[in-house]
Amino acid sequence: MLKKLPLSWSRYIPAGLTLVLGVGFSALAFALVWDWEDRRHDYEMHRRIDDISIGIERQLNSDLDAVLALSDYMKAFSAVERSSFARFVGRPLSVHPSLQLLAWAPRVPNSQRANYEAQARTETDSSFQITERGPQGELRKAGQRSEYFPAFYVEPTAGNETALGFDLTSHPEIRAAIDRARDTGEMIVTSYAGLIQGNSPEVGLLVIVPIYENSTKPTTLESRRQLLQGFVLGVFQGKDIFQTSLKGRNTDYLTIYLASEAPDKPEALPLLPPTGDPVLQNLAADGQIPQFEALFQSSTQQVFTASAAAKVTQRSNCPILDNPGPQYAACQRVLKISGSQWSLYVSATPEIRKTRKHWRSWGTLSMGMLWTLLPVTYMLTALSRTAQIEKLARERILQTEQLQAAYQQLELEQAKSEQLLLNVLPAAIVLRLKDNEHNIAESFGEVTVMFADIVGFTELSSRISATAVVKVLNDIFSAFDHLADRHGLEKIKTIGDAYMVVGGLPTPREDHAEAVANMAIDMLQEIRLLSLNHSEPFSIRIGISSGPVVAGVIGLKKFIYDLWGDTVNIASRMESHGITGCIQVTAETYEILKNKYTFQKRGAIQVKGKGYMVTYLLTGRK
Repeated sequence: MLKKLPLSWSRYIPAGLTLVLGVGFSALAFALVWDWEDRRHDYEMHRRIDDISIGIERQLNSDLDAVLALSDYMKAFSAVERSSFARFVGRPLSVHPSLQLLAWAPRVPNSQRANYEAQARTETDSSFQITERGPQGELRKAGQRSEYFPAFYVEPTAGNETALGFDLTSHPEIRAAIDRARDTGEMIVTSYAGLIQGNSPEVGLLVIVPIYENSTKPTTLESRRQLLQGFVLGVFQGKDIFQTSLKGRNTDYLTIYLASEAPDKPEALPLLPPTGDPVLQNLAADGQIPQFEALFQSSTQQVFTASAAAKVTQRSNCPILDNPGPQYAACQRVLKISGSQWSLYVSATPEIRKTRKHWRSWGTLSMGMLWTLLPVTYMLTALSRTAQIEKLARERILQTEQLQAAYQQLELEQAKSEQLLLNVLPAAIVLRLKDNEHNIAESFGEVTVMFADIVGFTELSSRISATAVVKVLNDIFSAFDHLADRHGLEKIKTIGDAYMVVGGLPTPREDHAEAVANMAIDMLQEIRLLSLNHSEPFSIRIGISSGPVVAGVIGLKKFIYDLWGDTVNIASRMESHGITGCIQVTAETYEILKNKYTFQKRGAIQVKGKGYMVTYLLTGRK
């Protein structure tokens, strides 16, 4: 019996090399995937921080706009009655949960103090008097000085009774803020300084806007001091600011530090000229304007006044690993709040480590080791096989890979071509074209057509570059395309700066008019947001008409799915004869929508080619 010859040691080299390389590549892949997961966590954290900063920035700007709107209202009238003041601030108070109060503090010379107190007792509170706080924080009658700035109108009065009549100049920190506002003519945002309670534990914002006579900002310091009429005040609760702006945003395991722009140290301000009465004097503005610094803990949903070391602590606890020194600013964001810059820092609690999982890296290592052992085992059992069999196997694998790659490429190209076709024509029409159907045309008995035109776009395109014109137009029409998809409508085409959309075809729907009306309302809101983003006063005219149309595909090259009929022409006339910023509809559309939407009857207007037609302006949903 012949003995089995031992295998040569050199035949184990491939298996050995496979094992070494497999283990090495598995370890390398493990390290790379681990690093990728860390960078992915950092990226997601950047997105979370960006989302948080955007929410807080938008909320603060919206809140401060409410105070600025009230200041514009006060500038527009030489005298505002309490009832008018209450009606105007009613909506901002209901819309902004963080807004605790809005107030008007007029400039009251000492000689007119009695008259103002008598007027306030008649209009507001029978016990009204100009007050200040004593050493223990108690309210008392204000001492005599040359002028006062009492909270004359306060809304809502309930819960803010102590603010009514409070003299702003009696509080050093508030006095410093109003002096700065008076001399600069700008809105001052400072930390809450006890306007409502003597020693309030709440963290909040005090916003002060100066109002001058003649409704214009004087150009010199002296004139600003002479023409000062009073101040518009707004008080915001810090807790409500954070909770409203962060609603629906992921703040788990995070602590947020927010600080306003530190005001420059004010120069010494001269007192007003002394009067003949030695009793009258001004309080010096010795206090500094306090910077708003707040710390929001997501775990408890509480807001605290930040300590001096809070910023350093925030930087040291940044949850982003890639946070190089010496500034460690990866978790810092700069917010633009009403023309000034605020600082936002985000730090993490130790529990955030629970969210950092590296299962992909460990899975990669496990799979790498498994796929290393499999070929090694196979090679050890296949050493006796012939080179020819191995060659055939390699050829078969290569052929399979090539066929698979070719098939995948074919599927990819087919998907691209179908997507391009869907971008040109409706899906239902694409299916009919794929079935080799020719002369696609059909009538629809009831659809709703809308035309929208950008007002003043020709003037805008003449003063900006061609690239900027295309970018602006692309941003606007892309936003309209998203609205059309959201409401299930069919975009037909754009003509210059005009946009055409239709509801009820190619697939008929009963609510075609409602869908078009909803999109038109959303388009007005979208154009306002685009105006803010581009700092341009964009506005549109919209015209809507309902009725029958004929639709079909025309052309052999660069074909298009288009509409014809009187309904299309009337919709175009509704837009061209419309009013900027309004939605004009025909009587037919009005009859369909009148039970669900609010309208303003415009009356009969002369329409080119149609004579006089009764039209309506769609103002909103019921």
